[in-house]
Amino acid sequence: MTAQQNMVRIYDRVMKSSKQRRYYGGSGFYNFGYWATGAASQREASEALVDTLLARLPGKGGAILDVACGLGASTRHLLLSYPPQAVTAINISAAQVATARQNAPGATVLQMDAVKLDFADESFDAVICVEAAFHFDTRAAFLAEAHRVLKPGGALVLSDILFRRLFASGVSDRLGVPKANLVADIPSYKAQFGALGFTDIAVEDATDQCLGGFRRSLVAWPGSEYRKGAMSFTTSLASAAVCRLIAGYFGAVSKSYLLVSARKP
Repeated sequence: MTAQQNMVRIYDRVMKSSKQRRYYGGSGFYNFGYWATGAASQREASEALVDTLLARLPGKGGAILDVACGLGASTRHLLLSYPPQAVTAINISAAQVATARQNAPGATVLQMDAVKLDFADESFDAVICVEAAFHFDTRAAFLAEAHRVLKPGGALVLSDILFRRLFASGVSDRLGVPKANLVADIPSYKAQFGALGFTDIAVEDATDQCLGGFRRSLVAWPGSEYRKGAMSFTTSLASAAVCRLIAGYFGAVSKSYLLVSARKP
């Protein structure tokens, strides 16, 4: 089994687990979210993340490509701003694509590798990628493909993560992050876009607004469930321990959570 196949297998299992669905309110999302707008739940924060990225587009007309759409929650959210015929989504997992088609009726959802986009040049007015580019083998290959399929004047928006080099081996093995994607810092990260021909490149460090908010929410969630009567005291204690471990792990290995926009001239 390749590293990529193993990563897909893990996501297929975790994204459909009962605990994951419960924490995300059955939304189908699986990202850290954006908490600066006052989100009261992980679902609201995940929706806010998509909205925050869309706000960085110069406009919402034309065709949009949702890369690494997961279970289709982001694609479904795009349908609030775009007609179905304008929305295309891709994911490398056949299982996730099948669910995404159910969650985003009317949109075109295809199984496809983000670094080998099977679309003609200049096919889309916008490309969005929510919290996934660090998995692609490689991120630079995806950026080149995104540039190719964008129309002149089109824009790419994404959320992405830089990981600490101290944990490079663990991040590569456990999270499925290719070593080529372990960029040292934000200037080096930003330079990749310029080298591929993107302009108007904006990279915002939103670590506290996204990762920080997720970690705080996750740690508080078991107690909140217990107080609502949705979780027993014993279960909440066990869940709290697991949630603290997960929050602590991502806090340790993640260096920066980025909100990014760039335009094809």
